[in-house]
Amino acid sequence: MKILCVNYSILKNGFGKKFSSVFLYKSKLTISFLDVLFREGLIRNYKPLGTTKIEVFLKYYKGLSVIKNIRPASSGGRSVYYSIEDICYWKNSYSPMNSFLILNTSKQVFSSNELKDYKTGGQVLCVIN
Repeated sequence: MKILCVNYSILKNGFGKKFSSVFLYKSKLTISFLDVLFREGLIRNYKPLGTTKIEVFLKYYKGLSVIKNIRPASSGGRSVYYSIEDICYWKNSYSPMNSFLILNTSKQVFSSNELKDYKTGGQVLCVIN
Protein backbone atom coordinates (compact mmCIF):
# COMPACT_ATOMS: atom_id res chain seq x y z
CA MET A 1 0.00 0.00 0.00
CA LYS A 2 2.90 2.33 0.77
CA ILE A 3 4.35 1.78 -2.72
CA LEU A 4 0.99 2.64 -4.30
CA CYS A 5 0.81 5.94 -2.37
CA VAL A 6 4.29 6.86 -3.65
CA ASN A 7 3.19 5.94 -7.19
CA TYR A 8 0.16 8.28 -6.89
CA SER A 9 2.56 11.15 -6.25
CA ILE A 10 4.80 10.21 -9.16
CA LEU A 11 1.79 10.08 -11.52
CA LYS A 12 0.42 13.39 -10.24
CA ASN A 13 3.80 15.12 -10.65
CA GLY A 14 4.27 13.61 -14.11
CA PHE A 15 0.94 14.99 -15.28
CA GLY A 16 1.72 18.36 -13.70
CA LYS A 17 5.08 18.62 -15.49
CA LYS A 18 3.55 17.31 -18.77
CA PHE A 19 5.95 14.36 -19.05
CA SER A 20 5.21 11.84 -21.78
CA SER A 21 6.02 8.94 -19.45
CA VAL A 22 6.96 8.28 -15.83
CA PHE A 23 8.57 5.36 -14.03
CA LEU A 24 6.63 3.76 -11.16
CA TYR A 25 7.67 1.17 -8.60
CA LYS A 26 6.44 -2.30 -9.48
CA SER A 27 4.00 -4.28 -7.30
CA LYS A 28 0.99 -6.48 -7.96
CA LEU A 29 -1.36 -3.77 -6.66
CA THR A 30 0.29 -1.15 -8.89
CA ILE A 31 -0.16 -3.33 -11.97
CA SER A 32 -3.84 -3.89 -11.12
CA PHE A 33 -4.25 -0.14 -10.57
CA LEU A 34 -2.68 0.61 -13.96
CA ASP A 35 -4.98 -1.95 -15.61
CA VAL A 36 -7.96 0.03 -14.31
CA LEU A 37 -6.50 3.34 -15.53
CA PHE A 38 -5.92 1.80 -18.96
CA ARG A 39 -9.48 0.39 -19.15
CA GLU A 40 -10.87 3.81 -18.19
CA GLY A 41 -8.76 5.49 -20.89
CA LEU A 42 -6.68 7.64 -18.54
CA ILE A 43 -3.24 6.40 -19.63
CA ARG A 44 -1.97 5.41 -23.07
CA ASN A 45 -0.22 2.22 -21.95
CA TYR A 46 2.35 0.83 -19.52
CA LYS A 47 5.31 -1.51 -19.83
CA PRO A 48 7.15 -3.44 -17.07
CA LEU A 49 10.90 -2.83 -17.05
CA GLY A 50 12.78 -5.54 -15.19
CA THR A 51 11.75 -6.50 -11.69
CA THR A 52 11.43 -3.11 -9.98
CA LYS A 53 10.07 -0.48 -12.42
CA ILE A 54 7.13 0.13 -14.75
CA GLU A 55 7.09 2.79 -17.46
CA VAL A 56 3.67 4.47 -17.74
CA PHE A 57 2.81 6.48 -20.85
CA LEU A 58 0.65 9.43 -19.85
CA LYS A 59 -2.31 10.71 -21.84
CA TYR A 60 -3.25 14.32 -22.63
CA TYR A 61 -6.20 15.86 -24.43
CA LYS A 62 -5.68 19.22 -26.18
CA GLY A 63 -2.60 19.85 -24.08
CA LEU A 64 -4.37 19.20 -20.75
CA SER A 65 -3.84 16.14 -18.61
CA VAL A 66 -6.66 13.60 -18.58
CA ILE A 67 -6.25 13.07 -14.82
CA LYS A 68 -6.65 16.29 -12.86
CA ASN A 69 -6.21 14.89 -9.37
CA ILE A 70 -5.52 11.62 -7.58
CA ARG A 71 -6.44 11.56 -3.89
CA PRO A 72 -5.60 8.48 -1.82
CA ALA A 73 -8.49 7.33 0.36
CA SER A 74 -6.74 4.43 2.07
CA SER A 75 -3.17 4.51 3.27
CA GLY A 76 -0.89 2.09 5.08
CA GLY A 77 -2.31 2.93 8.50
CA ARG A 78 -5.92 3.65 7.57
CA SER A 79 -8.18 1.60 5.32
CA VAL A 80 -11.52 2.83 4.00
CA TYR A 81 -14.12 0.24 2.97
CA TYR A 82 -17.31 0.95 1.03
CA SER A 83 -20.27 -1.34 0.55
CA ILE A 84 -22.19 -1.31 -2.72
CA GLU A 85 -24.73 1.07 -1.14
CA ASP A 86 -21.97 3.48 -0.14
CA ILE A 87 -20.56 3.38 -3.67
CA CYS A 88 -23.99 4.09 -5.20
CA TYR A 89 -24.49 7.03 -2.80
CA TRP A 90 -21.02 8.35 -3.63
CA LYS A 91 -21.65 8.05 -7.38
CA ASN A 92 -24.96 9.93 -7.11
CA SER A 93 -23.26 12.73 -5.18
CA TYR A 94 -19.98 13.08 -7.13
CA SER A 95 -20.53 11.65 -10.64
CA PRO A 96 -21.41 15.04 -12.18
CA MET A 97 -17.84 16.11 -11.41
CA ASN A 98 -16.46 13.20 -13.51
CA SER A 99 -14.92 11.56 -10.46
CA PHE A 100 -14.69 7.87 -9.79
CA LEU A 101 -13.30 5.54 -7.15
CA ILE A 102 -10.79 2.75 -7.57
CA LEU A 103 -11.57 -0.15 -5.26
CA ASN A 104 -9.69 -3.28 -4.28
CA THR A 105 -12.32 -6.04 -3.99
CA SER A 106 -12.07 -9.72 -3.19
CA LYS A 107 -12.15 -10.44 -6.94
CA GLN A 108 -9.78 -7.81 -8.36
CA VAL A 109 -9.25 -4.05 -8.62
CA PHE A 110 -12.19 -2.18 -10.22
CA SER A 111 -13.31 1.36 -10.83
CA SER A 112 -16.67 2.45 -9.44
CA ASN A 113 -17.89 2.65 -13.06
CA GLU A 114 -17.27 -1.08 -13.52
CA LEU A 115 -18.80 -2.25 -10.25
CA LYS A 116 -22.42 -2.08 -11.39
CA ASP A 117 -21.92 -5.48 -13.08
CA TYR A 118 -20.32 -7.14 -10.05
CA LYS A 119 -22.40 -5.82 -7.12
CA THR A 120 -19.57 -5.91 -4.63
CA GLY A 121 -17.84 -3.47 -2.30
CA GLY A 122 -14.25 -3.25 -1.14
CA GLN A 123 -11.35 -1.14 0.01
CA VAL A 124 -11.26 2.31 -1.57
CA LEU A 125 -7.74 2.92 -2.89
CA CYS A 126 -8.15 6.39 -4.37
CA VAL A 127 -10.46 8.99 -5.89
CA ILE A 128 -9.67 10.19 -9.41
CA ASN A 129 -10.97 13.43 -10.96
